Amino acid sequence: MEFWSRAKDPKVHVARKYHHKNSSGCKALDKPIIVRKRMAEVKEREFELFFADKANVNMSSYHIDKKTQLPVLYLKDQKSALWERFSAIYPDGMKRTSFIARLQNGRFKYRDDLGGLCLICNDYAYQPFEDLIKLVSNNITNTKTKVKKH
Repeated sequence: MEFWSRAKDPKVHVARKYHHKNSSGCKALDKPIIVRKRMAEVKEREFELFFADKANVNMSSYHIDKKTQLPVLYLKDQKSALWERFSAIYPDGMKRTSFIARLQNGRFKYRDDLGGLCLICNDYAYQPFEDLIKLVSNNITNTKTKVKKH
């Protein structure tokens, strides 16, 4: 009875499949050794300086990141284009994988649908104020009504 209870264990099943597939003379699987190093302080500073530039991000005036309590930064371009710019400015900086991982895990958001508007205005499909003024002047013919509405 004890044998059958151990046979239902997933580890035993995986070991049996491995033995059946590779025979008993096969060497054990080698697990890759993962070495992690801390990012150099200079590279971290370069990353922060790059995203402090307003040419690369828009800073939210009212949304904050819950972890860091810093404003959310909306990326102005796609991640690959930002990487190209970053690698051109800092050729000895961090590698692409670290760059993309920091974008995904940080306070950065990619919004391709914003078009320069805040998120609330974008949800309600508002256009910039110049377009609204044109819309009002085209649809309202009476000048007294225009003044009251303005």
